[in-house]
Amino acid sequence: MMRRLVAGAYVPLIVAALIAVILLAQVLTLWRSYQATWLLAVHSAQNVLNTVAANIERNLTVIDLTLRGAEEAFAAEGVRDLTPELRRMVLFDRAASARFLGALVILDRSGNLTEESESPKPRRMNFADRDYFKAQLKEDAGTYVSAPFRSRLRDNDPSIALSRRISGPDGMFEGVVAAALRIAFFQSLLDTVNLGPESVIAITRTDGTVILRSPSTDGKGNTGLNVAGSPVFQRMMAKPGEQFSERSQLDGIDRYYLDTIIGDFPLLLSVGISPAAAMAEWTEGALISSALTAGMCVLLIVLIRTLRLALIRSQEVEEQLEILAVTDELTGLPNRRAFDLALASEVRRAARHHTSLAVLMVDVDHFKRVNDRFGHAVGDVVLARIAKEISRSIRRPGDFAARYGGEEFTVILPATEAGGASFIAERMRLAIASMDPCPNEPALEKVTVSIGVAAAMMPPSSSGAALVTWADRALYEAKGAGRNRVVIYQDGESAGSESRSELPSGG
Repeated sequence: MMRRLVAGAYVPLIVAALIAVILLAQVLTLWRSYQATWLLAVHSAQNVLNTVAANIERNLTVIDLTLRGAEEAFAAEGVRDLTPELRRMVLFDRAASARFLGALVILDRSGNLTEESESPKPRRMNFADRDYFKAQLKEDAGTYVSAPFRSRLRDNDPSIALSRRISGPDGMFEGVVAAALRIAFFQSLLDTVNLGPESVIAITRTDGTVILRSPSTDGKGNTGLNVAGSPVFQRMMAKPGEQFSERSQLDGIDRYYLDTIIGDFPLLLSVGISPAAAMAEWTEGALISSALTAGMCVLLIVLIRTLRLALIRSQEVEEQLEILAVTDELTGLPNRRAFDLALASEVRRAARHHTSLAVLMVDVDHFKRVNDRFGHAVGDVVLARIAKEISRSIRRPGDFAARYGGEEFTVILPATEAGGASFIAERMRLAIASMDPCPNEPALEKVTVSIGVAAAMMPPSSSGAALVTWADRALYEAKGAGRNRVVIYQDGESAGSESRSELPSGG
C-alpha cells in the first residue's frame, strides 16, 4: 500500500515532466517550421529575382548587339550609298529578335532623325533633347540606358531607350544609334510574378529613376519616379546583392529586400517580400497547433489513468496496420514493399551460405484486353485466381510470392539454381494456362502468363536489384518472343528462351 502511495506521489511529477517535454518539442518544431517557411519564401523570391533579371538581361543584350551592328554597318563604306530600303535592312537586320522592341533610329550630330527601322523614309523629327542623345556627346558613354519617356514615334507609348555613339574615323561625334524598348516588356515580366500579398518587385535605374514598380502606388507603375533619396534604394546601391529589411517610404510597409544589378546595364532589379504576409499562413498554423498542444496536455492530465489501456490498444492497431502495410488487398499476397524486404533478407542469406538465389517475374498476357472487354471486376477475379495458382506452385517453406504491381507478380526461390527455377516457372505457367480464369464469365478465354527467370550466386555487397533487373529482362524477352513462355536469364547472361506451351501463345 505504501509503495502505491509513493508511486502515486510521483505521477504528477511524471505528468509535468511529460508535458514539459511535449511543450519543448512543440516549440522546437514551430521554430524549425518557421525557419523552413521563411527560407522557402526567400528562396522563392530569389528565384523570381534571378528569372526576371535573366529575361531582362537577355533582351537588353540582344538590343545592345543590334545597336552595335547598326553602328558598325553605318560606318561601313558604301552603306550610305544604298537605296533607303536596302540601307534599312542592312542597318537593322537583327532588330526582329528582341521582344517589345520599338523603333530603331539613327540620329545625326544635331539629333535629327536620319534612319528609322519602321519606315524607309524617316520622319522629320529631332531628338536632341532626349537624355539618350545628350549622354552620347561623351566619348566613353558606351551603351546608355535612358530614363522612361513617352515615345514621339509610337503615340506616346511609355518606353526607355538604349543608345550608342557613332564616331567618325577621327573620333569626332557623328550621331547616335538608339533603340526604344517599350515599358510593356517589363510589365509583361512582372505580370507573371506572384510573390504574395504586400510584396513588391521594381526595376530602377542606378540613378534612382523607377522604370516600373509592381504593385505601384500611383496605378501607373510609378514610372519616372525618382527614389534616389529613399533608405531602401541607398542601401541597395551601397551594397548590391546584400539582403536586408527596411520600411518602404512609398507605402510604409516593412519588407525584406533582395536585389541584383542586371548584367552590365545600369539597372537594378529588386524584390521585397513582406515577412508578415509571407508568414501569415505559418502564424495561423502555429496558433492552431499551439491550441491543439495545450488541449492535448489538458487531455493528457485528464486521461492519465487510462494511458495503459490506450497504449495496449495502440499496439494492437499498429500490429494490424503493419500486416495491412505488407499485404495486397485484392490477391491476399504480400505486396511490393514486402517483396523488397524479403528479397533483401534472402540476398543476405544466400551470400552467407554461398547458395544460388532465383527470382521469377510473372506478367499476365494481354490483361488489358480482359479489363477492356469484361470490366475491371472480372479482371480482379482473374488476378486473384492467378495469385492462388502461383501460391500453389511454390511448395517449400522459404519460397515467397508477391504481387509486384498491376498484373505483374514476382517469386523468390531461395537455394535454387536456374534449372530448378525454370522447372517451377514452367509448372506455374501450365497451371495458370489450364485454370478457369473466371467461372462467372464463360466467354473469357484461357489466360496465360509470361515468366522471366533469373538465378545467380549473391556476392555479399549485392542488393538483389540486379537479379530483379535480369528477371525483368527475361520477362520482356518472353513477351517479345510471343508470350505464354518461360525465358531464363542467368548470371547476367541470356540463357535463351523456350516456349513450352502446348496452348496458343496469344492467350
